[in-house]
Amino acid sequence: MIDLRALGWDDDRAAAAAAAAARLDGAVEPARVVVAHRGAYEVEAAGGRYWGELPGATYFEARDRRELPVVGDWVMIAPTEGAQARGAAADGAPARPEQLAIIHEVLPRRSCLVRGAAGEKVAPQPIAANVDVAFIVTSANLDLNPRRLERYLAMARGGGAGVVIAVNKMDLVDDAAPVLAAAASAAPGLPVVALSATRGDGVDALLGHLGPGRTGVLLGSSGVGKSTVLNALLGRDVQEVQPVRADDDRGRHTTTRRELFVLDAGVLIDTPGMRELKTWVDDDDEPDAFDDVAALAARCRFADCRHQQEPGCEVRAAAERGELAADRLAGYRKLQLEQAADSRRRDEAARLDERRRGKVGARALRARLKDKGRTES
Repeated sequence: MIDLRALGWDDDRAAAAAAAAARLDGAVEPARVVVAHRGAYEVEAAGGRYWGELPGATYFEARDRRELPVVGDWVMIAPTEGAQARGAAADGAPARPEQLAIIHEVLPRRSCLVRGAAGEKVAPQPIAANVDVAFIVTSANLDLNPRRLERYLAMARGGGAGVVIAVNKMDLVDDAAPVLAAAASAAPGLPVVALSATRGDGVDALLGHLGPGRTGVLLGSSGVGKSTVLNALLGRDVQEVQPVRADDDRGRHTTTRRELFVLDAGVLIDTPGMRELKTWVDDDDEPDAFDDVAALAARCRFADCRHQQEPGCEVRAAAERGELAADRLAGYRKLQLEQAADSRRRDEAARLDERRRGKVGARALRARLKDKGRTES
């Protein structure tokens, strides 16, 4: 038996679960999604761990993947008495839970981190839900890129999570000051933690941002040492780690799935490294990683200033005075343009989908009328 409060359960979630149970009118109970597989989940409930599956119609009714469960979600499940999970675990993979449950509903989320799907597909891809703080992990040696950090920051804050920048592998650099300054330049005013997960430096500082009932998530590119960071925070080896490559001093991609772990103080979600990070916004909001630019923009002459050639633009003026770094402004403009382009692509994809649905409906109507005519004759 597990105490759900160790997973972040509280009175507000209990009230939401009670309302859902009354609406579902069945033998359901709350659980938290702790592992995501392709088309199935592992969920942790008071009675233990279940292999969770969705009713078949759920996939067809969902408008996009954000309506499906993701690691960190609280869901309502109906354990299937006497039924066991189908199939066996792959070679070398952890054993699947033997108990089977049907996932009937996702409880309201407090946050949801979403990226744009990799490749050419125009679609949102949820990463984790109900996250209080995102630890954006970067490497001090070769991986540190302020512009990439801005993208992670935009995704995390856009999803409703707080942010801590964790600069790992500090033991591999001789001078920490310029490394930490570069990280801080991408996230003005946010905590930056110098970290060496292999030596244990900075681990207590990261743990200080968690606590009972709080959920953290590790985000970062492949090879920055997230698995080593997780092992250090847990105080035991739960994730395989690999040494850095000799040719470029970078780490190797290790984690292959999103998974939630329980710590003494809070819970932590580990995620695979992202080789490509496309931000996702649902409207024309400004990129959510630039509080300094937003503060300047509030003083522009025009409320809809795009900070290009408009008169009275305080953002451009600050850049000309040297108060706003040129590369910082360039990163803001690049992300702004990418989000606008993505918005146009989504609108076009929506129009094409609507046209496709109309054609499918028209064909179905013609088939029904044709069958009706045959029956009447």
